[in-house]
Amino acid sequence: MTAAASTKRRIAIAVSAIAALALLASPLPAAASSSAAQSAPMAGKSKAAKTVTKTPAKATTKASAARTRAAAAVAAADYSSIFATQQPALTNSGWATCAVAITWSVDTDGLSADEAATQIANLTWAFDQWTQGSGLAFQYAGTENLAYDDAAFSLKPANGSALQSRHVYLAFVADSDSARLGGGTVGLGSPSQVWPSTKEIITGAAVFRTDHVKQASTREDKSLYMHELGHVLGLAHASETSNIMYPVVSDHTDLGAGDVNGVRSMNKPCKAAA
Repeated sequence: MTAAASTKRRIAIAVSAIAALALLASPLPAAASSSAAQSAPMAGKSKAAKTVTKTPAKATTKASAARTRAAAAVAAADYSSIFATQQPALTNSGWATCAVAITWSVDTDGLSADEAATQIANLTWAFDQWTQGSGLAFQYAGTENLAYDDAAFSLKPANGSALQSRHVYLAFVADSDSARLGGGTVGLGSPSQVWPSTKEIITGAAVFRTDHVKQASTREDKSLYMHELGHVLGLAHASETSNIMYPVVSDHTDLGAGDVNGVRSMNKPCKAAA
């Protein structure tokens, strides 16, 4: 475990072995559409007969609306902290909502110049979605050479310099260079350092499998980036498919109510003078 001290002698602990993954699966089959069976026409035209046929329709509509509201409530509450299982003392850790943006850099080794430009644009878009959902500000700081430690799941500047505070490190990694990335696993993301006294995340990291990124559609890449960035922001996997933190890669690129509620509930107040 590494440590860093601030002017108030706080200790930022390095988080290890909590990387959360995104799984690649075959496209999910479309849900079979269903429609309510229509009743056969009534033989008579009496007022009573009409009343009998209308009442079930109204009841069905109300029941459907109730189910929709219940499903929306479940999705909105569908979030948890990435730390809850392995490091419960850090549960609900999040980033501080300071005016100064959280910076991010990326190692594009393994991508051509054109591929790198495309993926940087996709990553920028993904960060923008989280800005809208989280209230946090992000700023691209450029490319840099990073050293990836697969066993510890860590990304650090290859030149040996210290990790920057309020910074996210990203990299594209070949599955042959990682025991974690392979098979159905195409991305990993996690906070890297946290102030335990305030539960403020100060650095994070995410890696993406190079071959998948090259072959996937733009929407699939954006979905993957949004998902892994959600882990960097402190979110664990979700159970509802409407949330971007659902663990199976798709072309879903909209933040769900649970994603937004979760990250906002974990944000910390800014203490710029700390």
